[in-house]
Amino acid sequence: MQQANVYAQYKEQSLQTLTKGEVVVKLFEEASKQVSMAIFAISGSNMGQSFNCIHKAQRIIAALRASLDEKYPISKELDELYLFIYEKLGEANDKKDMTLLKDLLGMIDDFKVTFRQADRITRTSR
Repeated sequence: MQQANVYAQYKEQSLQTLTKGEVVVKLFEEASKQVSMAIFAISGSNMGQSFNCIHKAQRIIAALRASLDEKYPISKELDELYLFIYEKLGEANDKKDMTLLKDLLGMIDDFKVTFRQADRITRTSR
């Protein structure tokens, strides 16, 4: 029990030391993981697990939408893209559409790579 508590404290401290860009990357990593798990669950006919995984991915995308800063022009375009992903995740969840999930996984992974590169550039330019 003590070991689990130490791990939880370590995890909390790790999250507090991340840059904003690293947090966004971590969120995309988790969304990617959840969509991948949903694809695996559907292929194994575990529809309950796939539903939960997709719902978690939707909550992550919703959090990313809510975190957008409207003072930047790119926020409007990102909001539209996040909304598209969110809605398509819902559609894929309803239909258990693995092809659509794989397409969305590619988009999420592209976002992850892009934000990782942007964070790296931002940190090196400071």
